[in-house]
Amino acid sequence: MNKLNTLGSRFILLFCAITIPLLIILFLVGSYAKSVVLTQVANSYQNLVNSNLNMIDRSLEDITTNMVDIVNNSDEFQRFGQPGLTDSDYYFAQMELIHRNTTYQSYYHTVDMFFVYSMPNAALYSTNLVGAASGYYEPVRAWIDSSFRRPDLLKQYLYKWSVIRIKDQYFLYRLVSDDLTNNAYIGAIININSLKTPLGNLDVKGGAGVLIVGDDGSVLSNPSAPLSTITKLPPDNIKVTGSFTVEDGASKLLAVNKHSGTAGISYAVVVPNSELLSGLSRFQAVINFLPLLVFAILVLYLFIFRNILFNPIRHLLGAIRRIKEGDMSTRLPNSQIAEFAIINHTFNNMVEEITHLKIDVYEENLRAQQAELKHLQTQINPHFFLNTMNIIFQLADLKRNELVKKTVRHMVQYFRFSLRTKRDAIMLEQELEHIRNYLEIQKMRFQDSFAFEIHVPDDLLRAKLPSLIVQPFVENAMIHGMSVKNAPFILQLSARRVQGEQEMMEIAIEDNGKGMTAEKLAELNDDGYAPDSEDNHIGIWNVKKRLTMQYGNKAELGFYPNERNGVRIRLLLPIDYAEE
Repeated sequence: MNKLNTLGSRFILLFCAITIPLLIILFLVGSYAKSVVLTQVANSYQNLVNSNLNMIDRSLEDITTNMVDIVNNSDEFQRFGQPGLTDSDYYFAQMELIHRNTTYQSYYHTVDMFFVYSMPNAALYSTNLVGAASGYYEPVRAWIDSSFRRPDLLKQYLYKWSVIRIKDQYFLYRLVSDDLTNNAYIGAIININSLKTPLGNLDVKGGAGVLIVGDDGSVLSNPSAPLSTITKLPPDNIKVTGSFTVEDGASKLLAVNKHSGTAGISYAVVVPNSELLSGLSRFQAVINFLPLLVFAILVLYLFIFRNILFNPIRHLLGAIRRIKEGDMSTRLPNSQIAEFAIINHTFNNMVEEITHLKIDVYEENLRAQQAELKHLQTQINPHFFLNTMNIIFQLADLKRNELVKKTVRHMVQYFRFSLRTKRDAIMLEQELEHIRNYLEIQKMRFQDSFAFEIHVPDDLLRAKLPSLIVQPFVENAMIHGMSVKNAPFILQLSARRVQGEQEMMEIAIEDNGKGMTAEKLAELNDDGYAPDSEDNHIGIWNVKKRLTMQYGNKAELGFYPNERNGVRIRLLLPIDYAEE
């Protein structure tokens, strides 16, 4: 039986069909809630990043405008770049520019250093380096001084803010000069970490931080400790204003980004998803706990339904199976459930009726079998009578009067035995005496062309067996096996004990006659053997029917080729002795 067709399996499938969609809906609701939270947080941080970055971009533009104004309108800047100035003129021009840039530096807090450079005098003058990289004053001045010795690098710094690296720090660098003479330069340098100062006041969660990233995605600023493992962000994402997800090992982080239109950098606030969703922790716990809760409910329901529904049905099926196996004493107990109480009561009444009906049918079949057995026994007598009369006729025809008398005497003894034996079972000794009368008649007919031998131990002579159960095989051996053209026909009849689970008696009839083909032997050994007509081995068919009715499958009957010639018949019967 297919287990999917059982009531329990159908119930589980139905329960799953209801609970699984509910779990999917809850999972989708949880995912949607997370998405909404991430979107709202991203929008909030995006507004803060945009406002602060726009402020920095305006500051960079103001710084550039201020430096351009000095180049175009400051007489001191023009004299600073001219060759041949007296020391006093050069000194006053230098001091005026430094003083002015120092004032601007105090106004533009973003700038870490202003500087001026005179090409004719190869002189660099700068304000102090303040801000996050104040300890890099000398390396910064050395880098600026060396850059003016490479004219090929100056052009890329004249028209835009550029990212440079000095030792392990990144800076924004911008130069402005007179496009006509290029004798004097004014510039500003800003440490990348100084640009984080306006964003340092952002209300970010623990584990979050601000990153400043170059166009290639490399992190330029010094990251906070929680973000120290992040060295690069996706280049395609940082060039577009918006939010995206970053994976740092097993952790997922939300990055809110804006690209600067003034400098080749991007500002990004990076926040771990776990921090953003900390407010949803209880909701997540409920979502994660729901499958266990559903499983526990399923087990509880199965236990309840098992006691209420499945157990009574299983008991009913077990009782039906035992009834099918023949145990008619099976009964179902009373049930506290009204519906099953009615079913159990009806089932018990039905079993009672089947039991009585089975007994009636059994007794009727027994009477029918007994009547059939009597009919089969009486059917053998006229069959043998006709064969015997044929022998007497042949002897009379040959004028063998003495043999006729002897044959008639054996025939009288034979039929006297038949008339006196009305019992279903006789002793083996009586069956052998009956067979001997028959064989004596055959011996008178065939004289030296026929001989027979009977070997039976004395302890088996009182064994019981159905009457006339062996004689048909002896008769068939004489009719179908004897041939006077060859050596004398010899028929042997023997009996012996056979040990096994039950003590049995083996009766063997052997001859050296014509024998049978393999096909005929197979036909006779077939359990469904039936003769084509009443004249073709009717005695064998009778014996098979009687053995089945008497012993069932305990008796055996087999036909085999004899070792010499002819046929060997083996009859195996349970031993049952007649009472004294």
